[in-house]
Amino acid sequence: MPLKRDRVLKAAERLLALYGVDGIRLRDIAAEAGVSIGLIQHHFGSRDDVVREMLLTASEERIRQWTAQLDGVEDNRERLRLLLSGALSSRERCIVWTESCAAASRNDFLQPLVSDTNNAWRSWVVETIERGVADGTFTLRASPAETAKMLVALVDGLMLAVAADDDGITLEQASDLLLNAVAPHVGVDFQARNEMKENRL
Repeated sequence: MPLKRDRVLKAAERLLALYGVDGIRLRDIAAEAGVSIGLIQHHFGSRDDVVREMLLTASEERIRQWTAQLDGVEDNRERLRLLLSGALSSRERCIVWTESCAAASRNDFLQPLVSDTNNAWRSWVVETIERGVADGTFTLRASPAETAKMLVALVDGLMLAVAADDDGITLEQASDLLLNAVAPHVGVDFQARNEMKENRL
């Protein structure tokens, strides 16, 4: 079952990106995954159970990715850049996240999952900012916690813009906008660091 379970969850995530949480049906998931509705009901239960498991698995995967991404990176400016740019790594991820947030406002069973994912990312950001303040990398305009809240709002807004294809915005443009907006709040120039790296190459 592990392979079929993964296929079902991946299928549900693809359908979420296409139709939103409210537009997903068990028969659509079954068709997309190439399995029977009965198999899904036997191993998962209801449609809501599939969606819950899919979002939980996606959240755990994001946390694993953040952990791997930051592994061995000691420079706190680079750690923060990776966290910010990583949030805008794909349009599908942006769509899934914005759809999940919207659905959580209507479905109580989704609220803890969205909150847990948000809190996990924010905890990485707060930790990185606190480390950067301690070693002199960052100069803040607000506390680390308040700065992290502001970053969450910026990221969510840009993820929504990417998901909606607002004015044809690309992931690269969104990432640049994010880093430029964040820079004065933490007292660093992310673009200057990137340009130095490119010049050395």
